[in-house]
Amino acid sequence: MSTAECAGRGQSGKRSSAEPRSWKEVNQRLAYLGEMERQVRGLRDQFEQKVAVLKQQWLEASQPVVREKERVEGQIECFYWAHRDEVLAGGRKSVDLAFGRLGSRSSRGVVVEDAAAAQQWLGGNGFGRYLRVRTEIDREGLRSALVGGNGSGNGESVELLRCPGIRLRESEEFWYEVDRTRLYAPAPPERRKASSNGKKPAQVEKQ
Repeated sequence: MSTAECAGRGQSGKRSSAEPRSWKEVNQRLAYLGEMERQVRGLRDQFEQKVAVLKQQWLEASQPVVREKERVEGQIECFYWAHRDEVLAGGRKSVDLAFGRLGSRSSRGVVVEDAAAAQQWLGGNGFGRYLRVRTEIDREGLRSALVGGNGSGNGESVELLRCPGIRLRESEEFWYEVDRTRLYAPAPPERRKASSNGKKPAQVEKQ
């Protein structure tokens, strides 16, 4: 409420019985405000406790699903690496399946094998900007210079690769994505037709 609104209420000559008439009553309302704040804090604490309990229950309940997800991911990745030559023979690194895609992609990273030797060389050859204030190698800076587009092909990246204890590492990283639109797609026409004719689809024997 603004000062003008309070002044207007005072000039109207009408006063609500709930409005304070003395400093004593103002003091009582301050105490009342404190009690309401205490109640709000109590409700907030109760809510946060319930949220913490629910979060813990969610973590416990989701652990079996997370472990199963990791197990299936590992199985799919192992199968891919075992059959990667078949994929490469088709001129690609990825496979498109009915329920998603999977494959591998090239990855490059900077490996610092001997930090002390690299620090000494960088400091003595004018590359001090790749050393942090605490005399640490700026791995992100090196990665940007050697792997990112900033330093690819220029003289600095070539010179940096002469540093002992630093080399480029190339590897293949597995990736996959699920096509969720197929998971909820309607049944194929053949299946719907068989169902309408009262015929059961052929059963597949479990191996």
